[in-house]
Amino acid sequence: MIITAASFPTPDLIKKTSNPAFWDQQGRFAEFQAAAANQSLEWLGPQLDAATSPIDRAAAFVQLYRNLAEWRFQLAHRDEGRSPNSELEQYRTPIAANQSMVDKFGRGLRSEGGRVNTETGVITSGITTPASRLSARLATIIEARFAAEAPTSDVLQNRVKVPSGEIIAGNQLIRGGLAASASGFERPIDGFYCTVTGEQRDRHALQREAFSILADLEGERAAGRTDLFADRSKRLAFVEAQYFLYQGPEYERGGDATIRTLLVASHARVFGEALRLPQDIDVMAYAAGQQAFYEHVGRTQSIVTGASTPVATGAAAVRTQDRTTGLERG
Repeated sequence: MIITAASFPTPDLIKKTSNPAFWDQQGRFAEFQAAAANQSLEWLGPQLDAATSPIDRAAAFVQLYRNLAEWRFQLAHRDEGRSPNSELEQYRTPIAANQSMVDKFGRGLRSEGGRVNTETGVITSGITTPASRLSARLATIIEARFAAEAPTSDVLQNRVKVPSGEIIAGNQLIRGGLAASASGFERPIDGFYCTVTGEQRDRHALQREAFSILADLEGERAAGRTDLFADRSKRLAFVEAQYFLYQGPEYERGGDATIRTLLVASHARVFGEALRLPQDIDVMAYAAGQQAFYEHVGRTQSIVTGASTPVATGAAAVRTQDRTTGLERG
């Protein structure tokens, strides 16, 4: 199997311009990811073929994660591989125990010419971009969650249910004065929200859950299962692993590309299918609830067949509940 750039649609969140030519330039990053995914798949095969236990299999996926973090670090040496306002070492530096990474969302953010007016507490919108549209959509999602789950609080704690039934604390959503403080603003900003990474011990627990799921899926494949992709419960298990990895990030910078590449390579190994990830998979994992994330992935995730043609496996499929890669629990 050859993994192509079609597996890695450019995230709208980085499209902070209304110029499509610049989007095309950004889209070339997918070629780097596809090359790394193919190399990962080639490396992963012998490691998993030699594995004799679930622990060995999980260790192979963990090592792949580390390998890809190093790949992302090396790629950051190139201009096209480093985000603005980032330091090179951040691409392989783990998030410390006393550290949090913050992402910001709101209507008007990431538009061309938009700005946060700290005197009035209002976000002034500029020219709409794909990034500003996504930022506004995520703000709406977070706003609705606060109204339903934490109407009197400025903190909403994501609680992640793992297969054993245990609940692990994920990231937090914040608003009001807390969001302002986390972003260096002197006063609350209307319609402004942040997501904040969870505690280190919880992030590591979620990572272990994710790699355990991947190891179990690989164990079934190794035992001779040839129908894993046809099995709804196995596809859902993979989506759970996706959510756990995004709720449990490891590195200060580059984590999204690292996880995307790991997921596409792992899916190709376990299911024998080249996955086309949702362009907004990372931020939806941050902002939406667990169930809503599963449903979103079920509608938007697909596989790539033939000449890099995406084939819907979610809501657009002829039999939605038969071919989706990410279904809600029944």
